[in-house]
This record gives sequence, C-alpha cells and structure tokens, in this order.
Amino acid sequence: MEGAQIQQTASTQEARKKNKLVMVVSKGTMDTAYPALIMATTAVSQGMEVFMYFTFGGMKLLTKGQTETVAPSHDLGMTKEQMIGLISKGGMPSIEQMMNMAIDAGVHVFACSPTMNLFGTTKENLAYKGLEICGAATFLDWATDPDAVTLFL
Repeated sequence: MEGAQIQQTASTQEARKKNKLVMVVSKGTMDTAYPALIMATTAVSQGMEVFMYFTFGGMKLLTKGQTETVAPSHDLGMTKEQMIGLISKGGMPSIEQMMNMAIDAGVHVFACSPTMNLFGTTKENLAYKGLEICGAATFLDWATDPDAVTLFL
C-alpha cells in the first residue's frame, strides 16, 4: 500500500506541474540578465514554454548600442571588469551568446511596446533577430495562465 501511495503522490505532482515560465525582466544589469537567461534556457530544455518580457531598464539588454554598456548592479559591489572576469572564470557565455542561445532554443523574447514608445525605440533598434513586440495586455494573458510560473526580475 505504501508504494501505491508514493506512486499516486508522484502522479498527482506531475499532473500539477506547471508547463510555462513567464518572466518580466525590468532591470538592465548583468546580475539580472544572467539569472533570467539561465532560468529561461533551463526551463525550455526541460520542455517548458518560456516567455521573457523585457520592459523599462530591461530593454537595455535588447537594444543595439546599449547591450555593450550593461554592467552589474551596485548591490554586487563589483566593477564590470570584475564581473566579466568572474563570468569568464566560471565558463559562462556572454549575455549576447546566452540571448542567442535562448532564442535559438525556442524561448519567446518580447520587447514591451509601451516602453519602446516611451524611449523612442524602434524595431530596427533591437539587437537580436527573432524578437517580438507586445504590450502589457498580452503579458497579463501569459501571467494569469494557471499553468504558468511568473517571475519578476
């Protein structure tokens, strides 16, 4: 009987497992970009559908000419050079490489249209192929899906 209960519990947990990851990326720092991209690529490799919604400061990670200026937040107490050294020592790819890996793996990457309008960003200003543009209403559709885990970074 005990084995049957364990099997039933595992089946119930599997049935309740979320199959979507929805992330809001609102900061344009290295220590926001890496965790978001690591979670996105891990989730998509595990078969989850992944949506990344970049808004406000997060748009810096998607915009040509700004991706090169991305630095760690002051909270880390590191310079950009120190963070790059740490990332290199740890064998991590660059943010640009991670973003391309995520897009190539099937992560849905969206730029926030109201933020683009606010800052005068056009589709031609976006740094990566395969990016899409949407507004808050579309994000809310994803975020309120009962099969989604929603994270704000």
